Amino acid sequence: MFGKNGRIKPDVIKVDGREVNYPEGVYQLRSYEGARMVYKTVGANAQDAVAALKSKENALIVHEHASAAGLKIVEEPGRKYLRRALELYKQDRENRGTFEALEHADRVGQRFLIASGRTFVDEVTTDDVYRLHKAMRQDGAAPRTIANAHERLKSILLFAGVSREVIPPTPKYEEQLPTIYTAQQLKAIRAAADEYMGLVIDLGLKCGLREQEMMHLEWSDIHWTDKVLRIQGKTEWGFTVKDSEQREVPIPDDLLSDLKAYYKNHPKPLVLANGQGKPNGHLLRLLKRLAKRVNLNCKVCDGCKGSLGECGEWTLHKLRRTYATTLLRNGVDLRTVQKFMGHSDMSSTMRYLRPASSKETQAAVNAIKWTA
Repeated sequence: MFGKNGRIKPDVIKVDGREVNYPEGVYQLRSYEGARMVYKTVGANAQDAVAALKSKENALIVHEHASAAGLKIVEEPGRKYLRRALELYKQDRENRGTFEALEHADRVGQRFLIASGRTFVDEVTTDDVYRLHKAMRQDGAAPRTIANAHERLKSILLFAGVSREVIPPTPKYEEQLPTIYTAQQLKAIRAAADEYMGLVIDLGLKCGLREQEMMHLEWSDIHWTDKVLRIQGKTEWGFTVKDSEQREVPIPDDLLSDLKAYYKNHPKPLVLANGQGKPNGHLLRLLKRLAKRVNLNCKVCDGCKGSLGECGEWTLHKLRRTYATTLLRNGVDLRTVQKFMGHSDMSSTMRYLRPASSKETQAAVNAIKWTA
């Protein structure tokens, strides 16, 4: 649904001439192959859908101009098209149930196609990768964002068959300390949450679950007597655990009580099911909307200044980072935290080792006699 300003209205559809908010579902492109109508799913993000629409329109314009000039666009046999390779990569990620990787791949891949100007996989050079870096820097992207995009592009290109020697090293950036929520922020967001969002917040904060793990958590994964929940793949939903390793994490008593109360009225297989009983792919957006509604936005980030006004400081992964940091600050050993977090290596867990910013720490620093 487009507004008068020509911009798309996220989560809005028209029913019987009226605009209706509809946060569930995905965007699709409708086109024709001969006389046959074809629908192609282009994701749940409105801006990604617009980008896909423009890309399709540009492709049609190219074909129309070629036809008008008496030319025919012929695909060269034996050569891999870069755009086709990107679509196959995205399909592979969708089959694996890694939807976050799917969306990231689409953004990075489309950006690379524009920055490089390449058509075929065998045309890709090292300079093309550097062109993506340059384009992102010109747009003001942070060094870490560029490094993450490089890693995703590397995965796409290797999947497509590009030689590893063609791909330059990942650009370096200054490693930042993981950001976490303050006690005041957590108290405020938790007080404003309804029963459903309270569980979303607590499963991230008190069990360290990733977004996909929350989405696919089933009641059968919760062992009430042992007070633990098991994170494991779900073949029926196409979900696989990161690093392919199941794990169990303890459930605090207060969260266990909340889960039992919620289960009585919501016995669907999925704990955080949407209205259709399926995995809810809008948990992040629901958290951002809750923060905005109760005036917890930072008001300075790009998200706050954007049209949606959804703060970039409020993320589900930040709840997970807060979980790891809190465990370590309270004396839980590194190996145990690594196990609870599902990290494949200790270095990932060690990032969360940081001194507490508490009144006690400040008092201890103030008591030091820095000079004789």
